[in-house]
Amino acid sequence: MAAASEGQQLGLSELKARLDQSDRVAAVQALDLALSELGDGVTLVWQRPERGLVGRIKPVSAFRDDKSRVCRHVVYSLALGAYQRQIEGVACREPNGSWSLG
Repeated sequence: MAAASEGQQLGLSELKARLDQSDRVAAVQALDLALSELGDGVTLVWQRPERGLVGRIKPVSAFRDDKSRVCRHVVYSLALGAYQRQIEGVACREPNGSWSLG
């Protein structure tokens, strides 16, 4: 599900293409922190002001899937300048401790 609060809406692939490697690293680290440490309904806001990049991650609810993994519904919004993209999905914790989105 996508929403643009101001400016133009940018496709997810286009927005990803505008992110540099350090932006991607920051986004993944923030997602891991939010999923691992935050309670349901709590929003993590992270920024890279020098790039005009702001991310918001809100884990919504937790459950166990059919593989007994801990999974969380999550809402992730990413804004780069006037462009914003919101994604809702599910992330599940893998046996190695990492989170997979799917």
